[in-house]
Amino acid sequence: MESKIITAFNVYKGALTELASTLKSRVKASSSLKALKEELGLTGNMYYQRLNYPQNIPANEIAAFSKLLNDDTLIQLYDKTQALAQQLSEVIAEYIKEADLTITFICKKLDTDPSSFYRKQKDPRLWSKEEVEKITQIVETIKNL
Repeated sequence: MESKIITAFNVYKGALTELASTLKSRVKASSSLKALKEELGLTGNMYYQRLNYPQNIPANEIAAFSKLLNDDTLIQLYDKTQALAQQLSEVIAEYIKEADLTITFICKKLDTDPSSFYRKQKDPRLWSKEEVEKITQIVETIKNL
């Protein structure tokens, strides 16, 4: 059975993928890449970087994309990804707390410093799949002792 942390992480990444594919399909459907570039001042490379890393698209750009494409779905998907990111942080904190572990212990096992851990908790976009899996492994190991 998959842990709550990995499930939350996968749901979050799935929502990001959905946001990127929706943006790409809406731009393609309206043939407005050129207008998008002019309106937002993006180069083609910048646009494709946003598709590759949708977690880094700022809220104001999502609003501009949505306005230009006349599609509120993008804002809704963006809000959904933000909510799922916050939920990921909460699930990680809850999971660690359930196992009666300290952040210092987790950080030592992750070979990272607590400030980095807290920065990732505050901004869940920074978590990598490997880190999430490692946290799960640490917590599961301790729970099984």
